[in-house]
Amino acid sequence: MKIAVKTIEGGSAGEIDLADAVFAVPVRQDILHRCVVWQLSHRQQGTHKTKGRAEVTATAKKMYAQKGTGRARHGNEAAPQFRGGGKAFGPVVRSHASDLPKKVRKLALRTALSAKAAEGKLIVVEAATLAEPKTAQLKGHLGKLGLSSVLVIPTSPAPRPTSPMSTCCRSRARTSTTSCAATRSC
Repeated sequence: MKIAVKTIEGGSAGEIDLADAVFAVPVRQDILHRCVVWQLSHRQQGTHKTKGRAEVTATAKKMYAQKGTGRARHGNEAAPQFRGGGKAFGPVVRSHASDLPKKVRKLALRTALSAKAAEGKLIVVEAATLAEPKTAQLKGHLGKLGLSSVLVIPTSPAPRPTSPMSTCCRSRARTSTTSCAATRSC
């Protein structure tokens, strides 16, 4: 699969041949959905908590006598049916994370890259470097390329978090960077 290579100013810089094993995979919506659900469940905090009947501050004394009052029999005030009582089966602190096999994660990444390539939304830039970390300069370059939301994947194995491109991408909304090590596992 061939794709056009552009310069950071928006000009043409030739073509590059992309591997069909990564960029020509059939799009699997089910795999993409599983990966998105996996990512979002890992992001969820799970710090919700309510107090049960054993945790609320209430006396353990029986409210009134079992017999002779004409009222319903009750134990202590912490029971869920009373005002100020504990919550029955309330939320507890837990992890919402689920497991997803590495092979499925890699397939989801290949599927996403293939879908972007098929839609024509995959752009290869020859040398995406900035002289100094100026977000306005990055915004101008992205405007020339006609882009608003960007994921930058540099070709160097481990981009420095203090490089000008990484700094500009962090300070601009809808723009992020990742290492190419994440895509090499495809």
